[in-house]
Amino acid sequence: MKKIAIYFFFAVLIFQSACLLTGCESSIKQEQKKAADISEEPLGSASLYQTKGKWDNQYGDTISLSKLAGKIPIISMVFTRCTFSCPRIVADLQAIEQAIPVDKKDKVVFVLVSFDSDRDHTAELKAFTKQMNLNKSWMVLHGNDDDVRELSMLLNVKYKKQENGDFTHSSGLTLLDTKGAIAIQVDGLGKDPKDIIDKINILQN
Repeated sequence: MKKIAIYFFFAVLIFQSACLLTGCESSIKQEQKKAADISEEPLGSASLYQTKGKWDNQYGDTISLSKLAGKIPIISMVFTRCTFSCPRIVADLQAIEQAIPVDKKDKVVFVLVSFDSDRDHTAELKAFTKQMNLNKSWMVLHGNDDDVRELSMLLNVKYKKQENGDFTHSSGLTLLDTKGAIAIQVDGLGKDPKDIIDKINILQN
């Protein structure tokens, strides 16, 4: 009888241990599923990364804007033959670049998108990059007319092509968060970069 009791005790102990182990495995699987659901969470409807456009950069690569996910992009629209406002836009962005704390620089990328779908191809973008002394943190992009128009509307940038092929356009900078939603916009030229720097620091935390 004593032996039976001992056997019964060990049988119950083994059964309880198995239940605990199964429960733990189930809990782990549930947590893994939650983590997967979070990692696969779709971008918000306000994200510019929802757009389907394809863009050629100054290195000849074709990318989508979603490639910037996880980064903090500052975007403006220009064209390489511009002799007044576009160089000043670049200067404003370079001022921001200089003001970003060293430990934040690897997260920020500067994006220039050309209005000039007919003329600003890879060679022109590359020459512009060299002319403006832009480093590896900069992207200069060319796209087709439809994608340029779509992006300009999302950024609220107004432009019009002139008879000579140049463009009149509004000037401004748009900071995106890591998921591609607009965090802040600054209109005009020569503005103090403080607001954008402050927002970058918040997005980094």
